[in-house]
Amino acid sequence: MSKHPSRPNGTHQPPVATPGRQRTVRDLLAYSDEQLALIDPLEMNLAAAREIPSLSHLDIGAYKRTADTWANDVKRGLREAEQQFHDSPWSWKNDLHFFRLGYLCYYVDEVLGIRYREDQKDLTKVFYTDPSDLFLNGVMDTRRGTCANMAALHVALGWRLRWPVSLACVSSHFICRYDDGKVTHNIEATKTGGGGFHSHPDDYYLKEYRLPPKAVRCGSDLRGLTPRELLGVFVGLRGRHYEDTDRFELAEPDFLLARYLFPRSRNLHFVQVMASVQNGMALFDPGEPGHPTDLAAWLAEVVRQAPWLRPEFVQKETNDASPQDTEYRYDWSGQEK
Repeated sequence: MSKHPSRPNGTHQPPVATPGRQRTVRDLLAYSDEQLALIDPLEMNLAAAREIPSLSHLDIGAYKRTADTWANDVKRGLREAEQQFHDSPWSWKNDLHFFRLGYLCYYVDEVLGIRYREDQKDLTKVFYTDPSDLFLNGVMDTRRGTCANMAALHVALGWRLRWPVSLACVSSHFICRYDDGKVTHNIEATKTGGGGFHSHPDDYYLKEYRLPPKAVRCGSDLRGLTPRELLGVFVGLRGRHYEDTDRFELAEPDFLLARYLFPRSRNLHFVQVMASVQNGMALFDPGEPGHPTDLAAWLAEVVRQAPWLRPEFVQKETNDASPQDTEYRYDWSGQEK
């Protein structure tokens, strides 16, 4: 099975969709891991988006053709641009793959002109009442996006170039992550301008986002997602839209499905529990067993007993040496900033 949603080499073909019918999330759920690895991440993303009534009109095929055109432009540009790498490979970690990622970021930033939504840039809390702010149709149509769809665009283009890229979670934030089994590179898709190429080591995200080591150890954060987990993230984005529009009866099933697909996600666990609590208030009367106040009483008792402090529950923390916290930022001349 392919670990990331890059196309596996070989003769396998993706399942054929019914002519004249676009794949749904239900269709994708029926695929094996091997089959799902052959599905375009863009198609997964928009399959989840189309099930939101206001986005039911989306033509996935049209967006796929646009992404194909952009990826082909990147491929053609690299033929000439790679000479720059060979002229000064030390400027790019002596890694041609790192250079190619830089060119992709340059293309998205300078050629396509994609930017983070200016009206959301400095907000501490965003309500995604417009679902297009979360899905690829939004950033492809308007050239303005968020961490959800900007990182997904880098993944969709990298998949077309047959690169081992996927989304990676940093708490509720998303980045594009390259991982060929030997080396990893994180791409911060939301920092635009000046060539658009910003690559941080894992240690940066641990510090900047106050991400505890457990978030990495448990399999939630800072690793490339499998295709099935990626589908879970996209379904979770739909749940986020429903949550932000106070439709918890729709948000909870999406979050539950997203957790089924990506059970190690800490963020999905948190938002699903909150949505379930909201729905619980409509299912039970106050004071009745099963009402969220009953759950709160149980949690208070758990906290009083503090089982996580018992020796049998305490996990030994490891103090592995962390890589130096350096950020590689380049303009397109290849010079380090």
